Amino acid sequence: MAAKYFNYPPSISSDGADVRNGGKHYMMINSYESKSAISTNEDSMLSSIGLYIPPAALTTKFTGDYSSKDGAATTAAMGEIGLSFGQIGKALRAVGEKTTTAIVSGLDKGGFMSAMGKAPNNHMALLYKGPGSFRDHSFAFKFFPKNESESDLVKDIISEFKNGTLPKLSNDNSNNLLNSSFFKAPRHHKIKFFNGAGENPYLFEIGTSVITDMSVNYDPQSLVGFHSDGSPVQIDLNLTFQEIELQVSGDAITGAARAQAAAVVLQAQSAKQEMDIARGLGLATTGGPPNRNMVVTN
Repeated sequence: MAAKYFNYPPSISSDGADVRNGGKHYMMINSYESKSAISTNEDSMLSSIGLYIPPAALTTKFTGDYSSKDGAATTAAMGEIGLSFGQIGKALRAVGEKTTTAIVSGLDKGGFMSAMGKAPNNHMALLYKGPGSFRDHSFAFKFFPKNESESDLVKDIISEFKNGTLPKLSNDNSNNLLNSSFFKAPRHHKIKFFNGAGENPYLFEIGTSVITDMSVNYDPQSLVGFHSDGSPVQIDLNLTFQEIELQVSGDAITGAARAQAAAVVLQAQSAKQEMDIARGLGLATTGGPPNRNMVVTN
């Protein structure tokens, strides 16, 4: 199926090609079928929508998940001097309740130390638990179609985003929910900012994303207004995209790379299962599974 091309305002491009008119700042949102939760079918683009960059759109964030814990500084110090996890655990168990905090707290039951302006040192540390949540980016577009052609264009753009937001049924030949056992995950989207014919190198990159929220308002001024053909005078479209990739320092791991890594893991798991079955049947010893060059160990 050939990809669909849309541009608003139409002046962004005259032919819907990937190269837009020079000198204009715009954003491009391309949609693709999703292969899985982490990979995208990039061989078959479904749509390419070029849009003006709306106000308050150029904001992004990076977060980390941290938590504080009593005694973690002591544990970290032990690790830095070369103690193994087992040695650290043994040392902490030997200390037991007689930590500095417990001792000082016991001595200060009457509040003497607090009264002297002192407090126990809990040897706290801030522990890193991993990257923060998947980033999201929101865009609020306002459409003011001036004629029937632009009204149809806006209608098609909204329809295309709706198709990219909603799932398909597992049975492609039916629109009846009762005839399908599963939903197919909605499309994946790639968002880029352009300056003329090339990407803008001064703006941030957005990873492959899904649309988590879409709202359309056909009377944003609370005043219903229509053209003579019945098309709305103004339409507001709000979209929220959430990345399916966690951000890491340097080059982010792409969905394709993660899919390849996952395939290797699945192959290893499959080989191990075959080996376990063969051993159970007495067809293999401690070597690898029959007719395999791979040996998988626990």
